[in-house]
Parts: sequence; structure tokens; C-alpha cells
Amino acid sequence: MYAHPSRWLLAGAWLSASAALAEPVEPVAQGISVGVSSFQQLGLWRNSEVATTLDVAYQRALGTEGFGSHLFLGGGLRYALPQSLTTFPLELYARGELRTRVGYWEPAGGLELGFSRVALPWRAVRVPMGVELYERNDALSGPLYFAFHAAPLRFHLGRFVVGGPEVQWGPAGPPFGTAQRLHIGLARLEVQL
Repeated sequence: MYAHPSRWLLAGAWLSASAALAEPVEPVAQGISVGVSSFQQLGLWRNSEVATTLDVAYQRALGTEGFGSHLFLGGGLRYALPQSLTTFPLELYARGELRTRVGYWEPAGGLELGFSRVALPWRAVRVPMGVELYERNDALSGPLYFAFHAAPLRFHLGRFVVGGPEVQWGPAGPPFGTAQRLHIGLARLEVQL
């Protein structure tokens, strides 16, 4: 059975037209967010002063479907205020986050690794000790940190995601375990690109 060349041409045109009219492939989800949080470093014998941090972050899903569409990787930059209380006001971080969506609700949780030299001054003493022991304790707070991140109150409204209280907690070091970092996220706005 021989097919006339015009039939091949017609079939090719039909396939091209149907591909052009098909639904476009959904792009990988990505976004930019800005947030405000309260930051404090907790030590064994005393806590640091409280600072306000402003941050800007970028995040991107690993895929468009399946598990990859729920796993986001990204990073950001935080600025600590008041600057006069900090050694160096900037923090740099990378974050892996697992997100799920139920209607408008989009909770998220994950891990964050970062580099920080904010080093706020220590305040109220829990256990009275000599100055040498305090100085030795302060020297043990290194520039790296590892934190667990939970953002249960996030709501998806069109291209925007609005977030309420978030919690981030983890050790700073090295050596890890001598000081803990506590971030309480006050508000976050994410714009999906």
C-alpha cells in the first residue's frame, strides 16, 4: 500500500498544529522572597542581645512533577539590625525545603546551612562566673551554623505566598553545641516568577 506524498504532508501539518495547540509544559516553580525575623543566639551560660534581621532569598523547585516539584533549593542573604551591635551585619545561607500545597495552604520545612559573623554581644548572665570563662565561651561560637526550618503558616494567593510565624533553630560552631541560634520569622512575602 503506497501512501501519496500529499497525505504525509497533511499528516505532518496536523501533528504540528496539534502540538502548537497543546497545553504548554509547566515551568519549574521558582521565586524570590523577602522576610523579617527576630534573631538571638542562646549560650549555655547566657544569651545574646536580640536583633531584627531582614532577608532576601531565591528558591527553585527541582522539577515540575512528582517529588521534585515539592523539593525546593535556594539561598539568601540576611542583614542584622541594629548594625552597631554586630561584628559584621551580613549572613549568607543555603536552604533545602520540602513544600506541599492543600488549597491555599502551603506549609514548608527543611534544613538551612549558613555562614554568619553577626556575633551579637551577650547579655543577662545565667550563672555567675569569672570573666575568663565568659571570654573562652564567646570564642567557641564559630561562624557556621546548621538549622531546622519550619514555616507552617504559608498561604498561596495567585503568584504570591504570604507567610506568618516561622521558626528556625540549630547549633552554631565549630564546635557545635556550645551555642544555639533561634530565628523567629515574623513575616515573609514570596513572589513566584
